[in-house]
Amino acid sequence: MPAGKAGRLAGVLLCLLLGSCSTSIGKWTYPSGRYATTTSSKPGAASITVTPLLDARGSKNKTYMTWYYIPLFPFGWTDFDRPEATVHGSDTTNFAAEPCEDLARSLVIELRREGLVREVTYAGDYRVLPTATHVLRGRLRSFCVAEERWSYGLSVYSPILWSLLLPMGTSSNGFCADLELVDAKDGRVVWKDSIYDFDDHIEGYYYGPEWYRFSWMWERRLRQKLGGLALALGGEPAPLPAGLAEELKLAPAPVLPPGLGIDVVEENHP
Repeated sequence: MPAGKAGRLAGVLLCLLLGSCSTSIGKWTYPSGRYATTTSSKPGAASITVTPLLDARGSKNKTYMTWYYIPLFPFGWTDFDRPEATVHGSDTTNFAAEPCEDLARSLVIELRREGLVREVTYAGDYRVLPTATHVLRGRLRSFCVAEERWSYGLSVYSPILWSLLLPMGTSSNGFCADLELVDAKDGRVVWKDSIYDFDDHIEGYYYGPEWYRFSWMWERRLRQKLGGLALALGGEPAPLPAGLAEELKLAPAPVLPPGLGIDVVEENHP
């Protein structure tokens, strides 16, 4: 093959490599489809209204990916407290979600799916049904994404190394939501808990998990905790499906994401 044609072919391949890894696209979905459905043998005699979570996340949405393009600098990175609010670009996370509403709806879906209570409804306008015996509410303290892209000091030529099995970077997903179930008549808290987790994985062209793992991470930790809500209402928890139970045995304990929004600001700036 002539040298000129080989050079052009190499350039085309390099562009394809760059294009295939420079963007990240994801969309929230629930349930994740990862775990089987199980149901309670004794639902609680309660009618629950679920309201959207209050947004108590931080406001940091920063990308430092331009450092990746600087020769001899080893990497670029991004930190997004609100990944759904980013402006999509070639180096910017694109994640389609409305976390405060989506997570609240997932609570409704899971309570119905597991048959934990007599009735459950979602109130997007925060209006509690007159027939509700309880309100399930909470605040979202973290729903974050962090990414690194490793250039090895080669700038835009680093995909050559990625294609040779070297890692292309890391991806982290994290969330934390404080939930509480209150009596609709007197506001007494009958159950409360925090659902949280954080991970950090090395990504490569041919290995590593999907970039966005929120759906199944949230489902795993939520189903782990909802048994306490069922017991608080006089019902029985739904048994964990075999796959989820085994995964929880092998999975590390849940980890709080770094930085928890408004609480962190208040503690650091009294």
